[in-house]
Amino acid sequence: MILSKNIKKKIALMVVTTSFSFAFMNVNYTYAADQDIDSLIQNQQQILNQLNEKKAQKANDEISTRISDLENELKDINSRKQYDAEGAVNALATQINDLKNQLSIQTDAQQKIMDELKKIEDQQMSQPVPASDSTDNSTDNNVISNTKYLINPGPSADVSYTQDAVNSQGNSTMTFKYAPNQLYKIYCRTGYLTDLSFKPGEKIKFVGGGDTSAWAVNSTEVNGVPHLYVKPVVQTSATNLIVTTDKHSYQIILNTSDWYNPMVTWTYENEDHIANMIQQQNDAKTTTDKFNATSYDQLNFDYLITGDGDKPTMVFDDGTKTIIKFKNLNQKMPALFIREQGKKVLSLVNYDIKDNCYIINKIFSNAELRYSDKEIIKIKRK
Repeated sequence: MILSKNIKKKIALMVVTTSFSFAFMNVNYTYAADQDIDSLIQNQQQILNQLNEKKAQKANDEISTRISDLENELKDINSRKQYDAEGAVNALATQINDLKNQLSIQTDAQQKIMDELKKIEDQQMSQPVPASDSTDNSTDNNVISNTKYLINPGPSADVSYTQDAVNSQGNSTMTFKYAPNQLYKIYCRTGYLTDLSFKPGEKIKFVGGGDTSAWAVNSTEVNGVPHLYVKPVVQTSATNLIVTTDKHSYQIILNTSDWYNPMVTWTYENEDHIANMIQQQNDAKTTTDKFNATSYDQLNFDYLITGDGDKPTMVFDDGTKTIIKFKNLNQKMPALFIREQGKKVLSLVNYDIKDNCYIINKIFSNAELRYSDKEIIKIKRK
Protein backbone atom coordinates (compact mmCIF):
# COMPACT_ATOMS: atom_id res chain seq x y z
CA MET A 1 0.00 0.00 0.00
CA ILE A 2 1.18 3.53 -0.81
CA LEU A 3 1.61 6.02 2.03
CA SER A 4 -0.30 9.26 1.79
CA LYS A 5 1.73 12.29 0.73
CA ASN A 6 1.26 14.09 4.10
CA ILE A 7 2.51 11.12 6.07
CA LYS A 8 5.54 10.75 3.78
CA LYS A 9 6.38 14.42 4.23
CA LYS A 10 6.06 14.12 7.99
CA ILE A 11 8.38 11.10 8.11
CA ALA A 12 10.94 12.81 5.83
CA LEU A 13 10.92 15.91 8.09
CA MET A 14 11.56 13.73 11.13
CA VAL A 15 14.48 12.05 9.36
CA VAL A 16 16.09 15.43 8.65
CA THR A 17 15.45 16.60 12.21
CA THR A 18 17.03 13.43 13.52
CA SER A 19 20.10 14.08 11.34
CA PHE A 20 20.63 17.55 12.82
CA SER A 21 20.01 16.27 16.33
CA PHE A 22 22.71 13.59 15.92
CA ALA A 23 25.18 16.20 14.78
CA PHE A 24 25.40 17.38 18.39
CA MET A 25 24.98 13.99 20.10
CA ASN A 26 28.60 12.83 20.18
CA VAL A 27 29.30 12.47 23.88
CA ASN A 28 27.03 11.21 26.64
CA TYR A 29 27.43 13.47 29.66
CA THR A 30 25.64 13.79 32.95
CA TYR A 31 26.07 16.65 35.38
CA ALA A 32 26.43 16.08 39.08
CA ALA A 33 25.94 19.19 41.15
CA ASP A 34 27.97 17.83 44.02
CA GLN A 35 31.13 17.18 41.96
CA ASP A 36 34.14 19.21 42.99
CA ILE A 37 35.27 21.91 40.58
CA ASP A 38 38.51 20.17 39.65
CA SER A 39 36.52 17.17 38.35
CA LEU A 40 34.17 19.48 36.51
CA ILE A 41 37.06 21.25 34.82
CA GLN A 42 38.69 17.93 33.90
CA ASN A 43 35.45 16.50 32.51
CA GLN A 44 34.80 19.69 30.57
CA GLN A 45 38.26 19.53 29.03
CA GLN A 46 37.69 15.91 28.03
CA ILE A 47 34.39 16.85 26.44
CA LEU A 48 36.02 19.64 24.43
CA ASN A 49 38.84 17.35 23.30
CA GLN A 50 36.39 14.65 22.20
CA LEU A 51 34.28 17.16 20.36
CA ASN A 52 37.34 18.50 18.54
CA GLU A 53 38.77 15.09 17.62
CA LYS A 54 35.81 12.76 17.06
CA LYS A 55 32.67 14.75 16.46
CA ALA A 56 32.97 14.90 12.68
CA GLN A 57 33.62 11.19 12.04
CA LYS A 58 31.36 9.83 14.75
CA ALA A 59 28.50 12.18 13.90
CA ASN A 60 28.63 11.17 10.24
CA ASP A 61 28.66 7.45 11.12
CA GLU A 62 25.74 7.72 13.53
CA ILE A 63 23.72 9.90 11.18
CA SER A 64 24.29 7.48 8.29
CA THR A 65 23.35 4.51 10.45
CA ARG A 66 20.23 6.20 11.77
CA ILE A 67 19.11 7.33 8.32
CA SER A 68 19.66 3.83 6.99
CA ASP A 69 17.55 2.37 9.79
CA LEU A 70 14.77 4.84 9.17
CA GLU A 71 14.83 4.17 5.43
CA ASN A 72 14.63 0.42 6.05
CA GLU A 73 11.78 0.97 8.42
CA LEU A 74 10.04 3.12 5.83
CA LYS A 75 10.51 0.41 3.16
CA ASP A 76 9.14 -2.15 5.55
CA ILE A 77 6.07 0.00 6.09
CA ASN A 78 5.59 0.33 2.32
CA SER A 79 5.88 -3.43 1.79
CA ARG A 80 3.14 -4.22 4.21
CA LYS A 81 -0.38 -4.53 2.93
CA GLN A 82 -1.81 -3.63 6.25
CA TYR A 83 -0.10 -1.24 8.61
CA ASP A 84 -0.84 1.48 11.06
CA ALA A 85 0.70 4.50 9.29
CA GLU A 86 -0.27 6.92 12.00
CA GLY A 87 1.21 4.66 14.68
CA ALA A 88 4.49 4.39 12.78
CA VAL A 89 4.71 8.14 12.46
CA ASN A 90 4.02 8.59 16.18
CA ALA A 91 6.71 6.04 17.02
CA LEU A 92 9.24 7.94 14.92
CA ALA A 93 8.15 11.20 16.56
CA THR A 94 8.72 9.66 20.00
CA GLN A 95 12.26 8.61 19.07
CA ILE A 96 13.05 12.05 17.74
CA ASN A 97 11.70 13.72 20.90
CA ASP A 98 13.85 11.40 23.03
CA LEU A 99 16.93 12.45 21.07
CA LYS A 100 16.04 16.10 21.51
CA ASN A 101 15.58 15.61 25.25
CA GLN A 102 19.01 13.98 25.56
CA LEU A 103 20.57 16.83 23.61
CA SER A 104 18.84 19.38 25.85
CA ILE A 105 20.08 17.62 29.01
CA GLN A 106 23.66 17.65 27.72
CA THR A 107 23.46 21.31 26.72
CA ASP A 108 22.05 22.33 30.11
CA ALA A 109 24.75 20.42 31.98
CA GLN A 110 27.51 22.00 29.92
CA GLN A 111 26.02 25.47 30.47
CA LYS A 112 25.99 24.90 34.23
CA ILE A 113 29.67 23.99 34.17
CA MET A 114 30.50 27.12 32.16
CA ASP A 115 28.54 29.23 34.66
CA GLU A 116 30.46 27.70 37.57
CA LEU A 117 33.78 28.36 35.86
CA LYS A 118 32.76 31.97 35.22
CA LYS A 119 31.92 32.44 38.91
CA ILE A 120 35.33 31.10 39.94
CA GLU A 121 37.08 33.40 37.44
CA ASP A 122 35.14 36.43 38.73
CA GLN A 123 36.06 35.56 42.32
CA GLN A 124 39.75 35.29 41.45
CA MET A 125 39.68 38.64 39.64
CA SER A 126 38.03 40.36 42.61
CA GLN A 127 40.54 39.07 45.18
CA PRO A 128 43.36 41.55 46.03
CA VAL A 129 46.93 40.56 45.20
CA PRO A 130 48.84 39.93 48.44
CA ALA A 131 51.55 42.48 49.15
CA SER A 132 55.16 41.40 48.85
CA ASP A 133 56.99 40.80 52.08
CA SER A 134 59.75 43.41 52.22
CA THR A 135 61.59 41.42 54.90
CA ASP A 136 62.54 38.58 52.57
CA ASN A 137 66.24 37.93 53.07
CA SER A 138 66.78 35.34 50.32
CA THR A 139 70.20 35.79 48.71
CA ASP A 140 71.95 34.74 45.54
CA ASN A 141 75.75 35.10 45.37
CA ASN A 142 75.59 37.44 48.39
CA VAL A 143 73.39 39.89 46.43
CA ILE A 144 69.95 40.52 47.90
CA SER A 145 67.20 40.53 45.28
CA ASN A 146 65.68 43.93 44.53
CA THR A 147 62.24 42.52 43.69
CA LYS A 148 61.13 42.99 47.30
CA TYR A 149 62.45 46.49 47.76
CA LEU A 150 61.47 49.96 46.62
CA ILE A 151 64.11 51.50 44.39
CA ASN A 152 64.58 55.27 44.65
CA PRO A 153 61.34 56.35 46.35
CA GLY A 154 60.39 60.00 46.30
CA PRO A 155 61.85 62.02 49.15
CA SER A 156 59.21 62.20 51.85
CA ALA A 157 59.41 62.52 55.59
CA ASP A 158 56.34 60.36 56.01
CA VAL A 159 57.66 57.11 54.55
CA SER A 160 60.32 54.61 55.60
CA TYR A 161 61.73 52.45 52.82
CA THR A 162 64.93 50.78 51.78
CA GLN A 163 66.60 52.19 48.69
CA ASP A 164 68.58 49.39 47.03
CA ALA A 165 71.56 49.94 44.72
CA VAL A 166 71.29 46.46 43.22
CA ASN A 167 69.80 47.89 40.03
CA SER A 168 72.85 50.07 39.33
CA GLN A 169 75.01 47.25 37.96
CA GLY A 170 76.94 48.53 34.98
CA ASN A 171 76.71 52.16 36.11
CA SER A 172 79.59 54.04 37.68
CA THR A 173 77.41 56.03 40.08
CA MET A 174 74.41 55.10 42.22
CA THR A 175 72.36 58.18 43.12
CA PHE A 176 69.99 57.92 46.06
CA LYS A 177 67.23 60.40 46.89
CA TYR A 178 67.75 61.62 50.42
CA ALA A 179 64.83 61.39 52.82
CA PRO A 180 64.71 60.96 56.59
CA ASN A 181 64.18 57.44 57.97
CA GLN A 182 65.67 55.79 54.88
CA LEU A 183 68.00 52.81 54.54
CA TYR A 184 70.51 52.92 51.70
CA LYS A 185 71.79 49.50 50.60
CA ILE A 186 75.08 49.43 48.69
CA TYR A 187 77.38 46.66 47.43
CA CYS A 188 81.15 46.46 47.89
CA ARG A 189 83.88 44.09 46.75
CA THR A 190 87.13 43.00 48.34
CA GLY A 191 90.10 44.77 46.78
CA TYR A 192 87.97 47.74 45.61
CA LEU A 193 87.02 51.05 47.22
CA THR A 194 83.48 52.44 47.14
CA ASP A 195 83.37 56.25 47.22
CA LEU A 196 80.47 57.81 49.15
CA SER A 197 80.10 61.55 48.55
CA PHE A 198 77.67 63.67 50.58
CA LYS A 199 76.11 67.11 50.24
CA PRO A 200 78.58 69.92 49.55
CA GLY A 201 79.22 72.03 52.62
CA GLU A 202 78.14 69.56 55.30
CA LYS A 203 80.65 68.25 57.82
CA ILE A 204 80.96 64.61 58.92
CA LYS A 205 80.59 64.38 62.70
CA PHE A 206 80.35 60.63 63.33
CA VAL A 207 80.98 57.35 61.49
CA GLY A 208 80.17 54.03 63.13
CA GLY A 209 79.65 50.45 61.95
CA GLY A 210 78.24 47.26 63.35
CA ASP A 211 81.27 45.16 62.35
CA THR A 212 84.24 47.51 62.22
CA SER A 213 86.80 44.69 62.06
CA ALA A 214 85.54 43.43 58.68
CA TRP A 215 85.41 46.84 56.99
CA ALA A 216 87.89 49.64 56.34
CA VAL A 217 86.48 53.20 56.33
CA ASN A 218 88.39 56.43 55.58
CA SER A 219 87.18 60.01 55.17
CA THR A 220 88.35 63.15 53.41
CA GLU A 221 86.99 66.38 51.90
CA VAL A 222 87.35 67.54 48.29
CA ASN A 223 86.35 71.13 47.38
CA GLY A 224 83.94 71.30 50.28
CA VAL A 225 82.39 67.88 49.52
CA PRO A 226 82.81 65.25 52.28
CA HIS A 227 83.77 61.73 51.11
CA LEU A 228 83.91 58.30 52.75
CA TYR A 229 85.91 55.45 51.20
CA VAL A 230 84.66 51.99 52.18
CA LYS A 231 85.97 48.50 51.39
CA PRO A 232 85.49 45.03 52.91
CA VAL A 233 88.58 43.32 54.32
CA VAL A 234 86.97 39.84 54.39
CA GLN A 235 85.41 37.90 51.53
CA THR A 236 81.86 37.74 52.92
CA SER A 237 80.35 40.25 55.28
CA ALA A 238 77.29 42.41 55.78
CA THR A 239 76.82 45.18 58.34
CA ASN A 240 75.35 48.63 58.83
CA LEU A 241 77.13 51.97 58.72
CA ILE A 242 75.81 55.15 60.34
CA VAL A 243 77.13 58.48 59.09
CA THR A 244 76.08 61.65 60.91
CA THR A 245 76.87 65.11 59.58
CA ASP A 246 75.99 68.57 60.83
CA LYS A 247 72.90 68.48 58.54
CA HIS A 248 71.88 64.86 57.87
CA SER A 249 71.98 61.30 59.14
CA TYR A 250 72.61 58.39 56.76
CA GLN A 251 71.68 54.77 57.57
CA ILE A 252 73.70 52.57 55.19
CA ILE A 253 73.63 48.77 54.74
CA LEU A 254 76.96 47.38 53.47
CA ASN A 255 77.03 44.09 51.54
CA THR A 256 79.93 42.19 49.97
CA SER A 257 79.40 40.91 46.43
CA ASP A 258 81.17 39.82 43.25
CA TRP A 259 80.40 43.29 41.85
CA TYR A 260 80.38 46.70 43.55
CA ASN A 261 79.13 50.30 43.45
CA PRO A 262 82.15 52.43 42.51
CA MET A 263 80.52 55.73 43.52
CA VAL A 264 77.47 56.57 45.63
CA THR A 265 75.91 59.99 46.01
CA TRP A 266 72.63 61.61 47.08
CA THR A 267 70.23 64.24 45.77
CA TYR A 268 68.33 66.58 48.07
CA GLU A 269 65.31 67.63 46.02
CA ASN A 270 63.08 68.79 48.88
CA GLU A 271 65.82 70.85 50.47
CA ASP A 272 66.91 72.33 47.14
CA HIS A 273 63.31 73.26 46.32
CA ILE A 274 62.82 74.99 49.67
CA ALA A 275 66.14 76.82 49.35
CA ASN A 276 65.20 77.96 45.85
CA MET A 277 61.86 79.30 47.05
CA ILE A 278 63.56 81.21 49.87
CA GLN A 279 66.12 82.63 47.44
CA GLN A 280 63.40 83.79 45.06
CA GLN A 281 61.60 85.55 47.91
CA ASN A 282 64.84 87.24 48.96
CA ASP A 283 65.55 88.26 45.37
CA ALA A 284 62.08 89.77 45.07
CA LYS A 285 62.70 91.85 48.19
CA THR A 286 66.14 93.07 47.05
CA THR A 287 65.46 93.64 43.35
CA THR A 288 65.46 97.42 43.76
CA ASP A 289 68.46 97.46 46.11
CA LYS A 290 70.80 98.14 43.16
CA PHE A 291 68.93 101.26 42.14
CA ASN A 292 70.49 104.58 43.10
CA ALA A 293 67.21 106.45 43.12
CA THR A 294 66.57 108.25 46.39
CA SER A 295 63.03 109.31 45.46
CA TYR A 296 60.28 108.37 43.06
CA ASP A 297 60.88 111.58 41.09
CA GLN A 298 64.21 110.19 39.84
CA LEU A 299 62.59 107.16 38.18
CA ASN A 300 61.82 107.51 34.47
CA PHE A 301 59.07 105.31 32.98
CA ASP A 302 58.77 107.23 29.70
CA TYR A 303 59.66 104.43 27.25
CA LEU A 304 57.94 103.37 24.02
CA ILE A 305 57.73 99.60 23.38
CA THR A 306 56.81 98.32 19.88
CA GLY A 307 57.21 95.19 17.77
CA ASP A 308 55.97 91.59 17.50
CA GLY A 309 56.72 89.05 20.21
CA ASP A 310 56.63 88.79 24.00
CA LYS A 311 56.90 92.40 25.05
CA PRO A 312 58.28 93.36 28.46
CA THR A 313 55.70 94.51 30.98
CA MET A 314 57.72 97.58 32.04
CA VAL A 315 60.86 99.57 31.21
CA PHE A 316 62.26 102.30 33.48
CA ASP A 317 65.55 103.79 34.70
CA ASP A 318 66.88 105.63 37.76
CA GLY A 319 69.33 107.83 35.87
CA THR A 320 72.15 105.28 36.10
CA LYS A 321 70.65 101.84 35.46
CA THR A 322 67.87 100.66 33.13
CA ILE A 323 65.41 97.97 34.18
CA ILE A 324 63.48 95.82 31.67
CA LYS A 325 60.85 93.74 33.46
CA PHE A 326 59.24 90.64 31.88
CA LYS A 327 56.23 88.60 32.87
CA ASN A 328 58.20 85.32 32.76
CA LEU A 329 61.79 84.76 31.67
CA ASN A 330 61.69 80.96 32.05
CA GLN A 331 60.22 80.41 28.58
CA LYS A 332 62.32 82.74 26.36
CA MET A 333 65.31 84.96 27.04
CA PRO A 334 65.84 87.42 24.19
CA ALA A 335 69.20 88.92 23.30
CA LEU A 336 69.54 92.64 24.11
CA PHE A 337 71.09 95.12 21.64
CA ILE A 338 71.42 98.89 22.33
CA ARG A 339 72.50 101.90 20.31
CA GLU A 340 74.92 103.97 22.29
CA GLN A 341 75.14 107.75 21.89
CA GLY A 342 77.14 108.82 18.85
CA LYS A 343 76.92 105.39 17.18
CA LYS A 344 74.66 104.27 14.33
CA VAL A 345 74.83 100.49 14.81
CA LEU A 346 73.39 98.36 17.57
CA SER A 347 75.73 96.39 19.81
CA LEU A 348 75.17 93.44 22.11
CA VAL A 349 75.19 94.47 25.76
CA ASN A 350 75.70 92.59 29.01
CA TYR A 351 73.12 92.64 31.78
CA ASP A 352 72.22 91.04 35.10
CA ILE A 353 69.06 88.95 35.57
CA LYS A 354 67.04 89.23 38.76
CA ASP A 355 63.37 88.49 39.44
CA ASN A 356 62.40 88.35 35.71
CA CYS A 357 64.25 91.62 35.07
CA TYR A 358 67.15 92.65 32.84
CA ILE A 359 69.33 95.12 34.78
CA ILE A 360 71.60 97.17 32.47
CA ASN A 361 74.28 99.35 34.06
CA LYS A 362 73.74 102.26 31.66
CA ILE A 363 71.10 104.48 30.04
CA PHE A 364 70.27 104.05 26.34
CA SER A 365 68.02 105.84 23.89
CA ASN A 366 67.23 102.88 21.62
CA ALA A 367 67.36 99.13 22.17
CA GLU A 368 66.11 95.89 20.62
CA LEU A 369 65.11 92.61 22.19
CA ARG A 370 65.60 89.85 19.62
CA TYR A 371 63.87 86.48 20.08
CA SER A 372 64.56 85.56 16.43
CA ASP A 373 65.03 87.25 13.05
CA LYS A 374 61.27 87.86 12.90
CA GLU A 375 60.47 88.47 16.57
CA ILE A 376 62.05 91.81 17.45
CA ILE A 377 60.87 94.20 20.18
CA LYS A 378 62.04 97.82 19.93
CA ILE A 379 62.45 100.02 23.02
CA LYS A 380 62.84 103.81 22.73
CA ARG A 381 63.51 106.26 25.57
CA LYS A 382 61.41 109.37 25.05
